[in-house]
Amino acid sequence: MGTRCGDLDPGVIGYLEREEKLSASQIDEILNKKSGLIGLSGISSDMREILEAADSGDRRALLALKTYCYRVRKYVGAYVASLGGMHALVFTGGIGEGSAVVRALALQGLECMGITLDEARNRAACGPGRGVSHLDR
Repeated sequence: MGTRCGDLDPGVIGYLEREEKLSASQIDEILNKKSGLIGLSGISSDMREILEAADSGDRRALLALKTYCYRVRKYVGAYVASLGGMHALVFTGGIGEGSAVVRALALQGLECMGITLDEARNRAACGPGRGVSHLDR
């Protein structure tokens, strides 16, 4: 997510309230507006900006990119396991349509589930109006 946290241990909320003395509205603000890509990267909730910063060597942007791709991979694996297999995987939405790098990184290591990436088709696919980062070249 661009600004929201992903899966969260519910104990975090009590911890932030108790140890950090944060109110419910402050915790809500952090979890829904200051987490996700923007929280990890410290730059933006826009993956295009994160890709550019990661390409320039920004460590937090690289962490955000790697974390995002790990989480996509984790969910793809979980869905394949729960469905008992799949015939095709389609990426949609701004990031899914617009970034060959994210698609490739998100699928790394899923060969054991029969998921392979056609590199040429992946690089050729780019959604309408989406910019391409240096990492995508």
